[in-house]
Amino acid sequence: MARPSDGRKDQELINILTANARIPLAEVAKSLGVSRATVQGRLSRLEREGVIVGYTTVLGKDEVHATTLSAVIMIELEVKQQANVVAQLRKCPEIIQCYTVSGHFDLFVKIRCTTSTHLDEVIDSIAAMEGVRRTTSSILLARKFER
Repeated sequence: MARPSDGRKDQELINILTANARIPLAEVAKSLGVSRATVQGRLSRLEREGVIVGYTTVLGKDEVHATTLSAVIMIELEVKQQANVVAQLRKCPEIIQCYTVSGHFDLFVKIRCTTSTHLDEVIDSIAAMEGVRRTTSSILLARKFER
């Protein structure tokens, strides 16, 4: 049976890995005040339970912005078209995030492209999708910080 502090330790572990997923487990264990085996066990359990589903490479802001353009698109949907539109958006490799949102728009999408022409084409293709009522987009200029 899990102890009440287990959830806090799991969250601390997740926070450490979110900041640096390549940190040695021995350093994580020292930070958490537990053994390396305990950290490995927790990590394996969190992966098995689907709490942690993968690891990724995050490029430095100079590298990302030197090679790509990013934009956010707010999407207003026709009634009962969310599942259809999200399925279409999922097929577009330039879309790196998609969220449902409250308010006038229904979806928030972040895209990344290599040229302004490509960015324009992706935005146009989203606007033309069946079930999309209207869109508004903004190009991202500079990332100030990311967690």
